[in-house]
Amino acid sequence: MEVLCARPALTGLAYMAFQSSDPKRALGYYRDVHGWDDQFLTTDKKGTLTVALIRINDRQWVELRPESAPKTDRLLGFGLEVADAEAMRLHLQSRNWPVPDQTTISATGNLSFVVADPDGHAVEFVQLQPKGWPRRTTRGGDGASRALSTCLMHVGFSVFALDKALTFYRDLLGCQEFWRGSQNDRTLAWVHLKLPEDHNYVELMLYDEPPSLEWLGVLNHFGLEVASIPETMEEASRRIGTRPYPREVAYSIGKCRHRLANVSDPDGTRAEFMERSTFDGAVTPSSTLPAPSRPRGCNKRRF
Repeated sequence: MEVLCARPALTGLAYMAFQSSDPKRALGYYRDVHGWDDQFLTTDKKGTLTVALIRINDRQWVELRPESAPKTDRLLGFGLEVADAEAMRLHLQSRNWPVPDQTTISATGNLSFVVADPDGHAVEFVQLQPKGWPRRTTRGGDGASRALSTCLMHVGFSVFALDKALTFYRDLLGCQEFWRGSQNDRTLAWVHLKLPEDHNYVELMLYDEPPSLEWLGVLNHFGLEVASIPETMEEASRRIGTRPYPREVAYSIGKCRHRLANVSDPDGTRAEFMERSTFDGAVTPSSTLPAPSRPRGCNKRRF
């Protein structure tokens, strides 16, 4: 008789990881523009940077690694915080989702394991440990004095087949869909799924034709909660100053009725500042439009 294991609490967004063509320059961007001063660096025996962890708060971070190949997707994966990593591994295994043989202690000192989602994204389930990073800060204080945001509000990533993504994030992980939106009034562009035991969410970024590298930098992004978009935009613009920058910093009102502003790292990876509530208190109705259709003869993502 098949035994199904219960799903443990999925308690938050842990991190998003990207490869960088120039990690030193990227670290300067996150320090000088975002104000994230607490950066934990790991090097090899030759002193070459292998991984950089940038602390958002004591539960969330951004991870950078030197690029493995130029002009490739910058996204390496993302982490979800879980109350019990081993229970989550057994839960997925009991539902025939491929999982590793055991959980392990990661380089951050936390208990975790990694699986691939339907689009091939690496998803790490992280059980934070008392002496793990980022709970073990590398600096004094809370590191929030200069930070434009101290909350990773959502992670957004490219999704080719909505039905398969929902099977994983909704049916297996228990995320709760709360909004769908369209950019062109013909097909869906975004599906928002709240974590079951947290108020933050994942954003499925839908596409049909293979996205360019520049467009992947827009699709694969992370959202940061702020109290005021105008104030955040003004401060971000001041910090950027005259330095070369991939895109203009400007705020807008999204289709979801939230005020938004975007900044991008030197490789074009997007960080989206966002207010938690809509600008006028009203809620945009969820779209009923269909998901983008697959090009004929294409059965998987092509990047």
